[in-house]
Amino acid sequence: MPWSKLKNIIILLLVVTNLSLLAIALSQSIRDSRLRTQARDNAIQFLRDRGIQVEDAAVPQDAALPLQTAQRDLAGEERAAQALLGGEVTVRHRGGEVYRYENENGAVQFHSDGAFSAQLEPEAFPTGEDRVAACARLLEAVGCQGALLKEEGDSLLFGQSWQGAPLFNQQVTAVCREGGVESLSGRRLVGQPREDAGGRTITVATALVNFLNGVSALGDVCNRIDGIQPGYVTAGSLSGSMSLTPVWRVTTDTGAYLLDMSAGTVSRAA
Repeated sequence: MPWSKLKNIIILLLVVTNLSLLAIALSQSIRDSRLRTQARDNAIQFLRDRGIQVEDAAVPQDAALPLQTAQRDLAGEERAAQALLGGEVTVRHRGGEVYRYENENGAVQFHSDGAFSAQLEPEAFPTGEDRVAACARLLEAVGCQGALLKEEGDSLLFGQSWQGAPLFNQQVTAVCREGGVESLSGRRLVGQPREDAGGRTITVATALVNFLNGVSALGDVCNRIDGIQPGYVTAGSLSGSMSLTPVWRVTTDTGAYLLDMSAGTVSRAA
C-alpha cells in the first residue's frame, strides 16, 4: 500500500478516535448535569416536605462562585492613594504593616487586613448636587465598587462588590460636611483576587440540606425562603493575604442567614 494512502487512513482513524472521545466526554457531562439538576429538585422538595416554602426560581442552578485569595499589593495602595488624593503623595510606614499616604488634600492609611481610613479636606472634594455619586467616585479611586446601602445625616454607608458579586462584610462609610467629602473608612480588597485552585464548594443540593440543618442548630425556625443571593465573605490576615469565601445570603420570613458554600455552615446575617 502506498505511504500516502496509509497516512490518510491513520489520520482518519485518529479523527474518528478523537470524535469518539469527545462524544463520550459530552455524554458524561450531560449525564452529570442531569444528576445535579435532579439532586437540586429533590433538595427543594425536601425543604417543602418539611414546611419550608421555596420557589424553584429562587434557588441558583449551581454554586458558580469559586473560592478566591488575594495578596496585599503595596504598589497598588500607593497608586490608589495618588488617585484618591489627586497627585503625588508622601508615604510613612507607621509600623505593624500600616502605611500612611498624604499630601495637601488629605491623608489615607492602609492596613494589612484591608482596613483603611482617609481624612480629606472637604474643599478639595466637593460633592456638588449629587453627593452619592461624588462619594462613589472616591471609592472607585481606592479600588472599591460601591453601592449605597443607607444615607443618614452626614453619613453614607456603601456596600461593596467584586465582579458583580457582593462582598457582604465589606462596607465603607463616607462623611460629607461643608459641601465636600470629609472622610472615608471601612475595608477594601488588599489586592487582585485569584481563584484558589485547591478550593472546593458544596453542591446546590447539599447547600439546601445544610441550610435546613444549620437553621435548626441555631434554634431558629423559618417557614419560607424569600430569596438567595450568592456573594462573598472576606477575611484578612496580618500577613497581608485575604480569602474570599463564597456564601449564599438566604433571606427568610424570620430573618437572613449566611450559608458558607465551602464549609457548609450557617450563621445569622448581620
